[in-house]
Amino acid sequence: FIIFSLQIQAQVVSDALRYSLLEVGGTARSVGIGGAIGALGADYSTLSTNPAGLAAFRRGEFVLTPTIYNTKTVSLLERGEGNVSNTESIANFGFNNIGVILNNRPARSSWKTFNLGIGYNRLASFGQEFVLEGKSKGSIVDRFTELANDDVFDEFEVSLADEVIAIYNDDNGTPNDDSDDFYTNDFQDGGTSPDYQLDREQFVKTKGSYGELVIAVAGNYDEKLMVGATLGIPFINYSEEKTYKESELEGVDEVTYFNNLTFRETVSTSGTGVNLKIGAIYRISQMFRVGAAIHTPTAFSLDDNFDTELTYDYTDGNGNSKATASSPEGNFKYKLKTPWRVMGNFAVLINRKGFISADIEYVDYSVAAFNLTSNSDSSEDKDYEIDLNREVGKQYQSALNLRLGGEYALHKLRFRAGVTISGTPYADTDITNNTYSLGFGVREKKFYLDLAYKYATYSEGYVPYILSDPKLEQFTTNEVTKSQFLMTVGFKF
Repeated sequence: FIIFSLQIQAQVVSDALRYSLLEVGGTARSVGIGGAIGALGADYSTLSTNPAGLAAFRRGEFVLTPTIYNTKTVSLLERGEGNVSNTESIANFGFNNIGVILNNRPARSSWKTFNLGIGYNRLASFGQEFVLEGKSKGSIVDRFTELANDDVFDEFEVSLADEVIAIYNDDNGTPNDDSDDFYTNDFQDGGTSPDYQLDREQFVKTKGSYGELVIAVAGNYDEKLMVGATLGIPFINYSEEKTYKESELEGVDEVTYFNNLTFRETVSTSGTGVNLKIGAIYRISQMFRVGAAIHTPTAFSLDDNFDTELTYDYTDGNGNSKATASSPEGNFKYKLKTPWRVMGNFAVLINRKGFISADIEYVDYSVAAFNLTSNSDSSEDKDYEIDLNREVGKQYQSALNLRLGGEYALHKLRFRAGVTISGTPYADTDITNNTYSLGFGVREKKFYLDLAYKYATYSEGYVPYILSDPKLEQFTTNEVTKSQFLMTVGFKF
């Protein structure tokens, strides 16, 4: 029931995970070796992983990484029989990073370098489109009816359903006494077939990104120890559009009054945060290097804007009726704290012919926490905050993420490959997700060019509307394939 009631607010459990699951990359070199760059340094992406790597730069650099994201989603409505999958693809162009490194070499000092880095790294991309479609029993109107009968009469769902008469009050013979009244709908009408099915379809489109402004400093002490720190200022830009439709089967009259409905939802989230990353790298010998880094939680201040619209079409003794109701423009400001992150790094350099590297990262996704009362004194907001954070703790867990990669050097050419094994954040499964990458680079004295390709597949579940009984929900399986093409150009000065 708690999960059921959470859906009526703009803030939901999955928001905590969306802003805690980060992609390690930034530059094509880093992506090409699976993100296992922590113990090596001298790459701009380390400013968002292990900032001690900034100390490994021997010269100033300007770096820029344009990228193309492609996401393909194959969706299948599991309820009902004979439903077929739908495939949707979306491509986006953006910049994975842009920044500058300023190199300083103190004279007559044990500190061999003292460097400053400023710029931007992208940590996540939210672009996706998918369509669920098929025939099955049940209606989103059942959700509106349950909420109304639980006295949850919000402006974004139940009020709309009441206004267009998708739900209606059934008075049990005492007009001046509401205690025995309840809400019902056309699907619960006595003339409706108990085995009715509806044609249903929902189009979902998400877009946006999670980027981070980074300001970092790092120093190299006596060619043995490198230390660094990054002030991260992340910013969120996320939007979601959903259009859900139901209609009676063509040529079939199983639901006495109902013809069709359309329910539209939009939500956009924007905001900024702040975090601190501290790291160190120790050179055991010319061949072996180890490192470690810790990231504080990101403290986000977020702003949600949302609205809904419901159109309901039915036929009764008075003929055909069609009505549309729109919600007011909703707005809510709140805060979110993401988990701590701890990582260890290891690298083996092979006689100037290349290297093999590994990073391991620990994240406890269950400790992400919402603060919904920072701008509100409402007791309802406080109660909802408690329920929401409790659900985050129940649905998510800690996870280990392992990144492995290597590079082979042939004169000016670089050949790279990597794999990332990500532990699941979900508490009810132990499935891991794998990401594979390849890379190629050319290194000149004052210029370099790197290319990389990253490929990942995973499965996710999606429910268009939530009911108090999950067995009655319209569960959809999404098979998602993500690919990314990157090109990094760098200039040394």
